Amino acid sequence: MDALRVEIDVAEGRISIYNNGDDIPVEVHQEEGVYVPEMIFSHLLTSRNYDDNVKKTTGGRNDYGAKLTNIFSTEFVIETADGRRQKKLQAGFL
Repeated sequence: MDALRVEIDVAEGRISIYNNGDDIPVEVHQEEGVYVPEMIFSHLLTSRNYDDNVKKTTGGRNDYGAKLTNIFSTEFVIETADGRRQKKLQAGFL
């Protein structure tokens, strides 16, 4: 990742975050049965993601930042692209 942009619009009550880091796979997660971006941004996981020897599909050990933002927002929209699979996803969560 070599670009990160955070925009805060206080008047609209909106925060937008952009980065050009690694793709998030736009595919259904085999174990969870939901699209990976949905799992990352809206499903609270249990402690099974603490094993450092296991490959993770989430960014951190707890991964609560975006999830809590989603929970406490009146609208939460993600847009992502998966270059390997040539897919885009836009999903809104209320």
